[in-house]
Amino acid sequence: MSPEQGTPGNGLLLFFRVDDFSSALKRARALVTRLEEEPRVNPNTGTMEFALRDPDGYYVMISALSATESSE
Repeated sequence: MSPEQGTPGNGLLLFFRVDDFSSALKRARALVTRLEEEPRVNPNTGTMEFALRDPDGYYVMISALSATESSE
C-alpha cells in the first residue's frame, strides 16, 4: 500500500516489554477509555500482557518482562 492510501495504525503492531507490569497497566487504564485486549497470560511466553490503541490508532501490546510478574 502506498503512503498516500494508508491510514494511521494500519499494519503496524508496537510491542513493549516492561519491568513493572502492574504499574504500566494502571497508567494505561488512566490514559485510554478502553483496552483493546484485557490483561491475560500469553500462552507462548507465560507472561502477562494487554493491548491498547495509541492516539494515532496504532495497536500497542504491553508485556511483562518476566513470567514471575504473571502471578502479581
